[in-house]
Amino acid sequence: MPPITDSLFILWLAFLLDLLFGEPPPCIHLTVWAGKSIEKLEPHFRKLFRDERIGGTALAILVIASFTLLALLVLGISNISRPLYILVSSIFLKMTFAIKCMYNHVEPIAKELDSDLESSKKRLSLVVRRDTSTLDKRLVASGAVETVAEGFVDGFISPIFYYCILGLPGAIAYRVINTLDSMVGYKDIKYFRFGWFSARLDTVANFIPSRLTPLIFALAAALLKLDWRLSIRFSRAYHASTQSVNAGWPMSSMAGALRVKLEKLGCYCIGEEIEPLSSEKIMKSLKVYVVSALITLLLFSSLLVIGGVVYEAYFV
Repeated sequence: MPPITDSLFILWLAFLLDLLFGEPPPCIHLTVWAGKSIEKLEPHFRKLFRDERIGGTALAILVIASFTLLALLVLGISNISRPLYILVSSIFLKMTFAIKCMYNHVEPIAKELDSDLESSKKRLSLVVRRDTSTLDKRLVASGAVETVAEGFVDGFISPIFYYCILGLPGAIAYRVINTLDSMVGYKDIKYFRFGWFSARLDTVANFIPSRLTPLIFALAAALLKLDWRLSIRFSRAYHASTQSVNAGWPMSSMAGALRVKLEKLGCYCIGEEIEPLSSEKIMKSLKVYVVSALITLLLFSSLLVIGGVVYEAYFV
């Protein structure tokens, strides 16, 4: 276990790397490697196991274990030098979350919403699973805000949460779990059985972080002079509106902070249309995301310090 000062330095250096450089090239990106591994291994595991559930479970366990052990091996080698260890750890941790990437994907949706709706819809299609071709401006804006809200859970707070309680291996394991869910965790004929383990594992992994998010969003809303009271009220009233037991928490909280109604046709309506959805609301949701990220870092840094003091007092 690295010293608490190293853990904190790694956390904040990873955050700085994200703000300065964004995502690393795909050829060295942990998530890209995981995704390609899953894609290549899937047909082999389907052939190897007659029961799709067993095959999907075996694939998930193998990929999670492999990438976690690979990271530990690289970190072990880099441990010959403390500065090198901190730098390598920070790079690995940065690859488990994304802030600048969220801005890069969502900001163009807002900028083009009023001037070029078709282009805005195409950009939205890159970050959501729904068909965007028939959406109007309100539903495009809703999809963008939903992406920001839900993306905060799997794109930031969850990997940071697992880093703080399980160290870097925990953050990497989470990122692989989330990648598995995004690739095989669908509820269609092809993946309903094969991806059931990955989908449920992702649900369990996000259970606590998704419920911490409304508290952080409400605090961010207060700092940004948005409606933090409504954020709390909506999270209580509408968190069960989605089929997912986790997704409703961040989306309802964000809807309250922005005083809007979020809607996915045929699936859910979250909140009340106190104010209309717009490009401005999308940009405000991104501000909530960034401020919430800073709050999360400060909160978990405090928990790391407290945990380090307790560890040294009772276990060293």
